[in-house]
Formats: sequence, structure tokens, C-alpha cells
Amino acid sequence: MRNAKNRARRVNAAAALVLAAGVITIAACDRIKNELLEPQNPGLVDQGAVGSPAAAAALKVGAIGRFKRLAYDSAPAGFAGSSVWEAGGLLTDEFSNSDFQNSQNDVDARTMSPDNQASNYTRVTQARGYITDAIAAEKQFEPQKTSDIGELYAALAFIEVNLAESFCNGIPLGNNKQGVVDYSSPDFKPLTNAEVYVVALGHVDNALSTLGSATDVATTFVRQLALITKARILVDQGKFTEAAALVPSSTIPSSYQYLWTSSASNNNDDLGIWTLNNSISRMTVGDSSMTYQGKTFRIFNAVPFASANDPRVPILKGTDAQLSAEDGLTPLFIQQVWKNRDDAIPAASGIDARLIEAEALLNSGDYAGMTVILNALRAAPPSIGAFKPAAMAPLVAPTVKDDAVTLFFREKAFWTFGRGQRLGDLRRLVRQYGRAQDQVFPTGQHYKGGNYGSDVNLPVPDAERVNPQFKGCLDRNA
Repeated sequence: MRNAKNRARRVNAAAALVLAAGVITIAACDRIKNELLEPQNPGLVDQGAVGSPAAAAALKVGAIGRFKRLAYDSAPAGFAGSSVWEAGGLLTDEFSNSDFQNSQNDVDARTMSPDNQASNYTRVTQARGYITDAIAAEKQFEPQKTSDIGELYAALAFIEVNLAESFCNGIPLGNNKQGVVDYSSPDFKPLTNAEVYVVALGHVDNALSTLGSATDVATTFVRQLALITKARILVDQGKFTEAAALVPSSTIPSSYQYLWTSSASNNNDDLGIWTLNNSISRMTVGDSSMTYQGKTFRIFNAVPFASANDPRVPILKGTDAQLSAEDGLTPLFIQQVWKNRDDAIPAASGIDARLIEAEALLNSGDYAGMTVILNALRAAPPSIGAFKPAAMAPLVAPTVKDDAVTLFFREKAFWTFGRGQRLGDLRRLVRQYGRAQDQVFPTGQHYKGGNYGSDVNLPVPDAERVNPQFKGCLDRNA
């Protein structure tokens, strides 16, 4: 009853989206009224149902609707399951656990077992099946709709890069072929994260080649998504200069946003961060310390999102609203970037493009140039969805690389809060920048008992074992 009241108090009855002036306002999911096709088995589509241009277009709408499962609460029967983005935020320092479930606490404490179902991994991998079905149908029945086909390829690549950034080595990428599952196919072989990046790169290149050189608004908008996605993959591969060359401000303005939205009339596609933090309080915004049952615990390496008073991540304390966390014990800090259930969240943005450029300068040794980009963002903050942060004071340029790395990733943490990038960045700090995991991820005594573990990624869950080629994670390395 308490959480029902909490939810009622927090829901804004007017779920209209108001975008700040100057922001590109084409929202990816505006085209989604409802998920038009719901096959009995996700990814398995009756071939007779896609035998027309209208049905192919409907498949495309449904596929893009499932694309947003990386961030949205789409669990059945109203149960609020963590999306991949929320699970990644809980594993890092963006969020802390404030409910009773062991599965959630194991993610927060970095002590997960392979049977942990805290993320919606299965639903995200199923979304790949929807997208590949839609690509095939669109290419057959509506080949002239190159912006739609390009968007589907970009969505496929975007999901794959998120899987590789979030999960352990050992991710199968097999799909159904005309309703038939052949687990003996090489497509179902578990891949390393590096191999998944290669697959994703191929798909985003398909997007760009499909889009061609057309300059209409729809094509330009999708091309910008594809370029940011490709640049993100190249960053994951350590190709920083190549990545930055794809996303200059002349191509990707800082105001650009590829927005995911949800329907005010559909309670099954709520924004996950709003559901788990603002509504039912199963997770609280993370901090560098936690006071629990009268004792304060230091959380080493954690960015103090809750207490930093940074305008990019405004916080409402639970006590301010006379609300409490799900467990009744953990301090409740509520993010205010997305205050409402149906607020739009950017999957990719011009902010991402500027940060990619800044990281390239960091790796070239131009710390002053890196700081110029960071300060330009701080002086004129672009909107994050409908939320526009206040301007911030300039930073002082570091003079040594270690300080520059620390500064850059702290700035990026605030700019990308809640948008599924923090886990991949902490893994890269280990893999690309040579820092030990216990210098990067939360460590110390966990406030709910025991110590933080050593997990640096999410395990591919045991649900994948229906595939006989999958035997579990190949390793749990960063």
C-alpha cells in the first residue's frame, strides 16, 4: 500500500513531452502507438503475416518498440524487472540496492551467480530477432524506405554494442531463420565481447550504406544515430581518433537527440529508471557513502551522484517528499532528470558525440583541448531529454594523463547518468587504461552485509543454456 501511494504521488498525470527549443525533436518511438505484432514466440513470425508492405511496416514499428527494452521496464504481469541499463547502473556506482531481493543485492555487491535474472537480457536478445525479421520484410516489400531499413540496422548494432559493454565474454548472437531454430548453426556460438563489436560494426556499416548520401530530414536523423553508434563501437575497440572523425559538430550538433518515448496509455513500457527509483523505490541513486541502520559505510571509487549537487543529476531526497525506500532502511535518493513515467530518454545524443571527441584528445595527449570541449558543454549544457541542466563553472585543464583520465570519466559519468554507458566505461578503465578493478568499481564493506565482490560485468544468464553451444561465460574479464 505504501508503494502504491508513493507511485500515485509521483506520477504526473500530464505525460506530455515538452522539448527544449533547438533540440532535434524527431523521437524514435513517436511512431509507436502500440506494439502492433506480438508473435507467440518472440522472433518467430508466421511468414504469411509479413507478406505485404503494410505488414512489413508494422513489423518495423514493433521492432523499434522493442529496441528500447535496453532502458524500459517491459516485464510481464506488472513486475518491475531491471533493464540492462538499470542492472549495469546497479553493478557500478550509479545506483544502490534498496529492496529485499537477493538477486538485486548481488548485482549491487558485485557477487552475481550465472542464474541471476536481475537484467532483462532475454527480452533484449529477443528484440534482435524482431529487428532482423523487420529488416528482411522491409527489404522485400518496402526496399525504397531506406531510412527505415537503415534505422533497423542501426538499432541492431546499438543493441549489440550494449550487450558487449554490459555482459561477460560468451554472448551468442544466433537468430531464428524463417521460424526455425538451428542451434547447431555457427551463429549460436558464444562470442567474445571483441567479436560482438565486430558484428555490431558490420550492422552499423549496413545502416550507413543503406542510407547512402540522401540529405532529407529522416535520413539525416538516422544517419546521425548510426554515426554515433559506430563511433561508440570504435571507442570500445580503442580506435579513438577514427571514432572522433565520425562525429564532428558539423555532422552531429550537440543538440541532437535520438529519443525513446513511451505511451501514456500503456503501463507496460514505463521508463525503467523512473519505475525502479522514482516509483517503487527498489533502487536509490548511488553515492560515495551509505548510512544504513545507523552506521555509515564508505563506498570506495564511487562517484557521489546523490550528494554532489551536480546540475546534470538533480536529486530529491526521500525525506524531502516523505517517502521511503522499498526496504524501509536504505536512504532514498530520487533522480530528477526523468521525473515522469513517460519522459523521453536519449539513446544517443550530441553530448555523446562531444565526449567521443574529448576522449580522442585525451588519448592524443591534448588535455587542454579535451578540457575545452568539456567546458563548452558545461557553459551551454545541451538538453537531456526534456531536462536542461544549468550552466557550470569551467574546469582547470589537467597536466598529466592520470588526472586527465580521472577528470574525463567523472565528467562523462554525470553527462551519461542512467543511459547505459557507465558499466562499459568502467570496464574500459580496466581494459584500455590499465587500472585495477578495485581502483575503478565500488569496493569496501557493503552496507547490507559482507564485502563488495569483484564482478566487472553482468553474466549471460543460465536461460541461454537452451542453446547447447552455450556453457556459460567464457570468462568474467573486463
